[in-house]
Amino acid sequence: MQRMEDGGIIISCDFCGTDWDQELAMVEGHHGSVLCLDCLKKALANSGPAATVFDCTLCLQTKPAGTTVWRHEPLSVELKGYNRYAAVCEDCVDQAARAFSKDPQVDFSWQRKAK
Repeated sequence: MQRMEDGGIIISCDFCGTDWDQELAMVEGHHGSVLCLDCLKKALANSGPAATVFDCTLCLQTKPAGTTVWRHEPLSVELKGYNRYAAVCEDCVDQAARAFSKDPQVDFSWQRKAK
């Protein structure tokens, strides 16, 4: 998520609201949506079938019920960059994991699960 603050653009993870500090690893989706590495790791570990139709925050596609999805647990205090409705589909999780795996500056390794 991007927002204007004090005359500058602030980039935050849509899923947890953490602001990018130019050190934290993040990947950008469509229209400024952002997923941080910590949330990606949670998505890889905790994704499951969606109970209803949902819109993926990163690819903006409408996905049917049953599609693998991850949503961050609700925060006790909402941060400015947090999107309580953010959801990420399995395809975007895989794509983000591949991107982070290829970045030599990011301490992350991932191998796609066989389907």
